[in-house]
Amino acid sequence: MSADAVQFRDVSFTYRGDWLQRIRALERVDLRVPAGSAFGYLGANGAGKSTSIKLLVGLLQGHLGEIRLFGDAIGAPRLRARLGYLPEQPFFYENLGVGEYLRYLGKLSGLSGSALDQACDRVYGLLDLGDLRERRLGSFSKGMRQRFGLAQAILHSPDLLLLDEPFSGLDPLWRARFKDIMAGERRRGATLLFSTHILSDVEDLCDHFAVIDHGVVLEQGRLADLLGSAPLALTASGPRPENAVDLGDGSWRLVFPEHERERRLAESLAAGASIVRLERQRIALEDHFVAKVREFHAAGSRLGGSSAERPS
Repeated sequence: MSADAVQFRDVSFTYRGDWLQRIRALERVDLRVPAGSAFGYLGANGAGKSTSIKLLVGLLQGHLGEIRLFGDAIGAPRLRARLGYLPEQPFFYENLGVGEYLRYLGKLSGLSGSALDQACDRVYGLLDLGDLRERRLGSFSKGMRQRFGLAQAILHSPDLLLLDEPFSGLDPLWRARFKDIMAGERRRGATLLFSTHILSDVEDLCDHFAVIDHGVVLEQGRLADLLGSAPLALTASGPRPENAVDLGDGSWRLVFPEHERERRLAESLAAGASIVRLERQRIALEDHFVAKVREFHAAGSRLGGSSAERPS
């Protein structure tokens, strides 16, 4: 098995917009989603998140570059059984009841007999759908449709769960419930990839992330590496070094990057300072995301391009 559940290699995709204009939705995207990870795909509305996911599941075609799932090129029918997919705007046959529709989808995923019964009972319990199995989908609210959408995505215990804005339309209680279910799917062994523009969701669930804007991946990697790159804050008393902030109670604080740790501590101790604490400052993921996007657009401006003409 490939070490990556998903690989994008130099992937570009355009579609026809108004007045026959070609819109670049993705531009030379390289992306790696490690197998078994929880991967947060971050970007504003229209950044290219949904396009990427639709290419993965085969709803869009005509891309340049290479996309692979578990080491195999996309398009192989046998790969579909390994995927669970919740679209951003799911469509259901509204005249069908929950139980009837769920069993139908389970059969399409290769389930039958007792295995199908057990799978349906599992998602009924997880998403409180058991008492609604006779109810037609057409009567469901937005939040209830999201619940059914997640149920059908996890019904067959897929190896890769692709969720496009899964928390849309949910109240706070169901947002928390969805997070618990998604974490449970990962503990089962599934790879989790979900798109969002809510950064706290990524902090709660993910160990890997990518930031995309206007079809360009600006950054990707391990969330722990990003959070671990935050500067250190040394609080001490005694002789105050240059650039340290006087805290007004005889102590001071000095902020510096990780690579200066040993030098700063040695200098402070040699000067006779008494160390109170050394702590890592917290990176606010939202601030980091905004800074990355602003930096990207500023680079485009320096190159003389508009927001539609992005640097390669």
